[in-house]
Amino acid sequence: MKAVAIILAAGEARRMAHPKALILHEGDKSFLQSLASTFGKAGCSVLGVVGKDAEAVREQHPGLDLVESEQWKDSQMVSVKVGLDAAMEAGADVVLLHPVDMPALRATTVKSLLKLMGEAEEALRPEFEGAPGWPVLLSRAAAERLRAESGEQLEAVLKNMKVRRVPLKDPGVIVNINGPETYERLFGSEPKLAPPPKRRGTGKRPSSGLTTVADIGGGGGSVPMAAASDE
Repeated sequence: MKAVAIILAAGEARRMAHPKALILHEGDKSFLQSLASTFGKAGCSVLGVVGKDAEAVREQHPGLDLVESEQWKDSQMVSVKVGLDAAMEAGADVVLLHPVDMPALRATTVKSLLKLMGEAEEALRPEFEGAPGWPVLLSRAAAERLRAESGEQLEAVLKNMKVRRVPLKDPGVIVNINGPETYERLFGSEPKLAPPPKRRGTGKRPSSGLTTVADIGGGGGSVPMAAASDE
């Protein structure tokens, strides 16, 4: 079973000072690189969909397979379909859709979801404490149906499909870092760019001491959550 993860990173980060795909997550990795690593560890091929800041994202991630959504301004679904087209062409049996501003996902979570998809599911998505999360997993047939939908926002279109929700213990499936206040609350600093590729892994970790967002949940403060951002 070939699984292709589509990381949605085409929109405009109106609330952030930098493109979300380029923002520092952990270990000198950007949001996009962190997610690519997570999906790769789970055995997925990885495909990023870029748009507004395509050139900058390509320069920062020379080893990633990226496709450009030239009409990204039209709607979120335009970019989703660009990714689906590429995944179908690559021979995907299962497609995983995931927003770039949700980098706290665990590889073990992805593996668990893929195992469930192997049991003849059409579409499923995780949930944490009753809240719907990401990624959304689609069989090839379900992905083809999604490509034929005419809506503009992915979350709204998914409501027209039969998607099974799977309760999981990974809060990372709902943690959406889509604004500077959320980033600062989680990491203790304002959003900053990840270092260029040649510097990754060669220097010290950020002095702010980034914590693992995937470990957030349970006792304490609320976890920021949202549908896939169209920014």
